[in-house]
This record gives sequence, structure tokens and C-alpha cells, in this order.
Amino acid sequence: MKRIYKNKTKLRILIDTKCDLSGYQTVTIAARKPDESEVTFPAVVKDEEGGVIFYDVQSEEDIDQSGWWSFWPEVIFDDDRTARGISVRVFVYER
Repeated sequence: MKRIYKNKTKLRILIDTKCDLSGYQTVTIAARKPDESEVTFPAVVKDEEGGVIFYDVQSEEDIDQSGWWSFWPEVIFDDDRTARGISVRVFVYER
């Protein structure tokens, strides 16, 4: 799919962190909406050693604004280390 539309639920946000996530405790995908508010989504680790995580959009309220969004991964490891990845901007279209 070439475009992301607001209020759609058939969407997977997939991030390749390019780091080994062995020993992770919590993994989230953080996002900054077009209105500058921030939200977090609970991520699932798809490939622990390869560092691939994802979130399947659950409701129409998850991606609820059109415009430029920024997404980045945040990881807390079981020894209390934290890591925050580089953000990626994505444009979300109106229906």
C-alpha cells in the first residue's frame, strides 16, 4: 500500500531497530502526531536478534489525525538500560 489513511485499522507499523533486543523488558513504538501530542503503542518483537518490532493498529483512534507523523522505537532492557531510536516521518492522508 502506497498511502496511509487516518482512521484505518488494517495497518502494521513495522520498525527495524538494527540492534539486538536480547534481554528486553518493554518495547514500545512512540509517535508524535501532527498536533505535536505524543502517544505510545505496545510493540511486539518479531525478531529479537535482528531487532524487528511491530504494532498492529487496533482501532480507528490509533491513527486519528492527517498530516505528518513521526514514529520511533523505545526499548527498556531488563537491566534498566534504555534505548530510543531515530524517528521516521510518515504522511497520513485524509480519506
